[in-house]
Amino acid sequence: MENYENKVVIITGACGGIGEAIAEKFAAAGATLALCDLRQGELLQTVEKCQQAGATVYSDAIDVADEVLVRRFCGTVAETFGTIDCLINTVGIVDCPGDVEELSLSMWDKTVSVNLTSAFLMAKYSVPYIKRQGGAILNIASVSGLANQKEAMVYSVTKAGLLSLTRSEAIDLAQYGIRANAVSPGSVEAPLLAAAVDQAAQLFNRTKDEQWEVWRSQYPTQRFTSPQEIAELALFLCSERATNITGANFVIDGGLTALLPER
Repeated sequence: MENYENKVVIITGACGGIGEAIAEKFAAAGATLALCDLRQGELLQTVEKCQQAGATVYSDAIDVADEVLVRRFCGTVAETFGTIDCLINTVGIVDCPGDVEELSLSMWDKTVSVNLTSAFLMAKYSVPYIKRQGGAILNIASVSGLANQKEAMVYSVTKAGLLSLTRSEAIDLAQYGIRANAVSPGSVEAPLLAAAVDQAAQLFNRTKDEQWEVWRSQYPTQRFTSPQEIAELALFLCSERATNITGANFVIDGGLTALLPER
């Protein structure tokens, strides 16, 4: 198992699902954690779990699309712990349906801000500290950044943008010993999936159970990905065992994007 003792790791979206699983995995590996999420109550629960695993944790309930708050958060983390070694962006929203004609500008702006601008801002204000000794950035993207779904335009646009941001970070920051990679999951057994199922069931006039089964049947493995599986991959990609891996996107989707649908 990777050892993250004396490493300071920022994780955004640390409450529930992917972010929480990653936080717990890094806590068990000895990392010092800086966690943020808008949901104060749930954030404190995640902090407690990580502390019980032996981790030192700083947390703040902030909007990671707010430049002032992000700059303050990264500065406080660096001041408190002396450095920042890794940044892991897991924040994202999926409740943003609509095609190019139907989608409101306000929903477009909100989704771009949360799913993409936040990752840019977190990198902008953590990189000055990471570059002092080198480190890693990991962005949680989606298979929706590789192929689009009907009436889910802006989500796919932001995830494709996140993949492009990752490549630019890898190119521009390699000179400082900073690696940047992305993980693109398919459907993940997490609260966001339940929200997406509800949304799709309404769109296609199905029950929730019917929608779950339709989505699950599309995967060759006949199951969704667990947050713990993504956390295991994150633990490797930010570690010393992956020092020449950068600018890459790792798909973990049960074979979904390998499958050509029947005609």
